[in-house]
Amino acid sequence: MITLTARIAELLGGLDAAVFYFYPQNWVQLPAVSWRESGNRELARADGQPHLAELTYAVDVWSQSPAQNEALGAEIDRRMAAAGLRRDYMADLFDAKTGFHHRSLRYRCVADGQGRVYQ
Repeated sequence: MITLTARIAELLGGLDAAVFYFYPQNWVQLPAVSWRESGNRELARADGQPHLAELTYAVDVWSQSPAQNEALGAEIDRRMAAAGLRRDYMADLFDAKTGFHHRSLRYRCVADGQGRVYQ
């Protein structure tokens, strides 16, 4: 199966926030970034093996201010675009119960078995 999860983990490493796979494990340490591969659809096969896949990644930023979400979101967007992923969606959300601001980002690409990314 074609996936870029190791590359995405590397891209999101070193952010000025705690980074978690799938969902934040610690709500005390904000800002936090969570991410996951949200879709993996085979597009083509060659020699009986997957050749191309459409991959989608969900990246979520959680903080106590919209300004932190904007700054982290911009850095994430820069890194993902540099790796050839296209932003497919962005929304700013607010949870009144917790007071947390949440930026929801979605990215998409087509990749081959060697990890080359295509739009």
